[in-house]
Amino acid sequence: MLEPNFKVSVKNISVNTSEVIIEPLPQNFGHTIGNALRRVLLSSLEGGAAIRVKIDGVSHQFSTLAGMKEDVLELILNLKTLNFSVDSDEPVDIKLKVSGKTVVKASDLDLPANVTLSNPETVLCNLTSAKAKLSATITVANGTGYVPAEENAVGEIGVIPLDASFSPVVKANYTIEAARVGRSSNFDKVRLALVTNGTIAPEDAVKNAARILTGFFDYINSAEAYIQDEKPKSVIETAGFVDDLDIPTRVLNALKKAGIVKLSDLKSLSSSDLKKVKNLGEKSATQVIEKAQEKGITIE
Repeated sequence: MLEPNFKVSVKNISVNTSEVIIEPLPQNFGHTIGNALRRVLLSSLEGGAAIRVKIDGVSHQFSTLAGMKEDVLELILNLKTLNFSVDSDEPVDIKLKVSGKTVVKASDLDLPANVTLSNPETVLCNLTSAKAKLSATITVANGTGYVPAEENAVGEIGVIPLDASFSPVVKANYTIEAARVGRSSNFDKVRLALVTNGTIAPEDAVKNAARILTGFFDYINSAEAYIQDEKPKSVIETAGFVDDLDIPTRVLNALKKAGIVKLSDLKSLSSSDLKKVKNLGEKSATQVIEKAQEKGITIE
């Protein structure tokens, strides 16, 4: 059986940009590992983003605000470019309060201790009058991938939901080269070029992607992943997966990362166990319990 025997080196090119080199790999393992890491890096790493905003005196995103050069829609677009790191299982509210003639930057946000920002110099808008005032509450949260605005809506008048791209990885590409071991050149070298948004180091992003893949492969290697052939087809069809629950994508991803993939996985959990799942939180755990109940699964 093939055993892993290779080294990983990191070449820092510039701020937030690195090249991760993996070698020597058995022939054809370069594409196997390079492509798997690239796909997870671009789609499955957790990051922070603004998901909602409430602006005093504004009822919808197509409004204007007295004394502000930009319209509200442009302000929202600028908010969506901010790169947050959120150390919380639940959404966090951030205050923005600025007055007078000034250039409003992301550095003007009043960040709590559990939220950091990697691009504080981003210009949000321009106030053009000494009497101008801008007061807003921006809600930020952790998540993965892309979440459309409708999934971030709360139904409260004046609260504008935002579509959010949570991925901390801006770009990831890989190339394969031949690697030599002794006299043999029948090995692969992976060059993984990576750019992040500053909330995570490229090297850490690769490690996190590897951990996610390891979790899935470990699950495949476990007995829980398999349904015995002798089980009736009807049992397989009704077993169900957590995807069948009507829950937000963020909550669904948190369950899957914890190895809770099938509905049957929920049967062995208590409500206390569920609330301990990383990035789930008490409110989301309660939602899972209620949706599981609808499927006939009681979580005590």
